[in-house]
Amino acid sequence: MDTQLTQTATDIGTLLNRLEAQLTEAFAICSHLAVATTTFGGSAGVTPRIAQPVVHELGGAMAAIAQAQGHVIAAHRSAERIGKFIGFGDGLPKPDQAFFTGADISHLSIVAAAA
Repeated sequence: MDTQLTQTATDIGTLLNRLEAQLTEAFAICSHLAVATTTFGGSAGVTPRIAQPVVHELGGAMAAIAQAQGHVIAAHRSAERIGKFIGFGDGLPKPDQAFFTGADISHLSIVAAAA
């Protein structure tokens, strides 16, 4: 098969996987920020009225990231279909919806202990 086509297919797959991982990390960071805002805000004497807009905006960011993950997964599926048509792809099934695995959540125990 064409070397340029092989390299292009490999590059697309690598970039899609990188984007999926970065969106997962961004979602995890937003969720950690929301937890930290509510937990530490209360312990620092910040009223919920003051902290709520921050949590609200982070919730919007998380919703946007989740939507972006869905679009990237759909793009990955489309690339897989094209790959199968031209003879590429790993053939592994793609998830039906966005999912979050592999995020480092070890620091959440510190947040929980501080509450």
